[in-house]
Amino acid sequence: MTRKEKFKKKHHFSLKFLIGVLLLSGTIVGNIGVAFADQDIPSLLSNWFTNKGNESIRSIENAIMTEKEQQKARLKEELQSELDQSAQQLEQYTEVEKQKRITALQEYANQLIEDMKLDNNAEEKQIISAEMDKEIQKTIKELEKIKSKGK
Repeated sequence: MTRKEKFKKKHHFSLKFLIGVLLLSGTIVGNIGVAFADQDIPSLLSNWFTNKGNESIRSIENAIMTEKEQQKARLKEELQSELDQSAQQLEQYTEVEKQKRITALQEYANQLIEDMKLDNNAEEKQIISAEMDKEIQKTIKELEKIKSKGK
């Protein structure tokens, strides 16, 4: 390498370094602000950090509020969906249970009707049989009266 190339290479690195330092310094000074003669650096830094902290807190609070509203809306939608689904399931359950009860009641009523028919016939048969027995006993007594009068 020639002497000229070495010189350019050294100064090229130095120039980049100098530009980087200047940009970094400019950024720091731009963010911190201009220090006045009556202000000290610690209070200036403290104020800067306080301001940045407050900005961060506000940013976080805004993000939280936005997300909270989105999640509330999502929860409302899910809750409504669950309520609709539960109402539909409850309606189906009610219909099934109502049909079970109606069927059970119909079967019970049919059994009562069947029992009444059997009991009425049995009772009627007993009444008729008892009346016939009375009539037969009455007839026998009358026949015996006739027989005893004839003697």
